[in-house]
Amino acid sequence: MKKSLMIIGIVILVIIIIFAFAWRWAIGLKEDKAETKVKMDEILDAYPKFNTEVDNFSALRNQLYEYKKNLFLETLRDNTDAWNVFMDNYLKAIEKVEDAALVLKENCKIEYGDVNVSSKCTTFKANYEAAQNYYISDVVMYNDMVTDYEEYNLEHGNKYKKLNKALFSTYGDYIDYDEDGEFFGKGEDVDER
Repeated sequence: MKKSLMIIGIVILVIIIIFAFAWRWAIGLKEDKAETKVKMDEILDAYPKFNTEVDNFSALRNQLYEYKKNLFLETLRDNTDAWNVFMDNYLKAIEKVEDAALVLKENCKIEYGDVNVSSKCTTFKANYEAAQNYYISDVVMYNDMVTDYEEYNLEHGNKYKKLNKALFSTYGDYIDYDEDGEFFGKGEDVDER
């Protein structure tokens, strides 16, 4: 009799332990689902702002390349103030992209089961990498032009206004943000940095 009561007690204890672990697991699963839902909502809220800032950056980049078509040392000389302002605005545009990306960078580190959220994270990673790498390529290209302008100005006795070199923003080197082995946005004609 004592032996059977002891076995029944052990069985009941094991059932209680299993039930406690199952209960804790269910509560943890519920908390994880709630946290994941909050992160997905943050992604869906942050993505439109990020997308807008990338579009604004892209529009400025298109202007840069439109201006570059007819760019000569004399053009830089005659428009140094405009170029300094433009490149400051270009820096501010990539900084706005960086600011808008903060929530996405934090929350897009994992894969989500929701197709809409997952596609936004994938698109974010590609666009973020491209914007940052395009900015770096453009700064390298622009700063090379400024170096040529500085030599031109020196040859003319430094009588022209100073042209500021563009600053590197968040990154000083090309990034592979989505870790796919490619540096999307890195110009092929730009030397390795």
